[in-house]
Amino acid sequence: MRAILTLLFVCLCPTLWAKQYATIDAVEVRDIAQADATYCAATKDTEQAAPVKKSHWNGKRIGFLGDSITQNAEYVNSYANLTGCTAVNYGISATHIARRNADDAKAFEKRYTNMATDLDMVIVFGGTNDFGHTDTADFGEFSDGTNPNKNTFYGGLHRLFSGLRARYPNIPVVVMLPIHHGTEIDQKEYVVNSDMTITEGTNAKTGKTFREYVNAIREVAAYYSLIVLDAYSYSGLTPMTEIGASNRVFFRDGLHLNAAGGERLARWMYPQLEAVYEMYYSF
Repeated sequence: MRAILTLLFVCLCPTLWAKQYATIDAVEVRDIAQADATYCAATKDTEQAAPVKKSHWNGKRIGFLGDSITQNAEYVNSYANLTGCTAVNYGISATHIARRNADDAKAFEKRYTNMATDLDMVIVFGGTNDFGHTDTADFGEFSDGTNPNKNTFYGGLHRLFSGLRARYPNIPVVVMLPIHHGTEIDQKEYVVNSDMTITEGTNAKTGKTFREYVNAIREVAAYYSLIVLDAYSYSGLTPMTEIGASNRVFFRDGLHLNAAGGERLARWMYPQLEAVYEMYYSF
């Protein structure tokens, strides 16, 4: 009986019911319209201030070992601007990972020893010239290891990666696989035929495809358990999409990045390297 009387009271006297029993954030509510307005004006628990993004690498020193793509600094400068890191650029144009002969002092495997020892991270980004130039080392095989008498691409990879692990035992050494080599400079990674079929190009000396060079870098990096960023497969950057274009989007030519390409690569690197920081440092 009491429940029936209560229901009749609510139906017949809604304003009085609202006045006596309904409040939102201690604001007295007199009717349904006021209740709606009060709710809409109230601060919701789900509202949050947009966080200010600050990179873990802000103020840290990062060494970039590379070729002309690094020396030109489009992605290096963009990454430094995004993170606030101090970028130490060790890029030299036309250089190879593996020495071409005993006198090749500019190869990555030789000059990494000139890099500073007070770095917080090292990024290695190369291999495109090892494939693209005809004056290059023999390809070799994984079993070449660090044998100093093996002037091969595999041998150079082993000597570089093992050396970096020894030189920087307590900081991340990151190997970034090279972006696609393109079809307009040096050896062509792919040839688009007149019937629109695609032929995979090979280095004139070694007979190896660029994909085989990339896979060798990945294989040796895995042997030394180095961190690998697969820019070849997942960066969204490939000069094949800009063949013959008069208005290029990300490349200055069939290989080198322009400012937009550098920013794209840096933004792709950003979240992955934030995670790398958290693997090695307190935060």
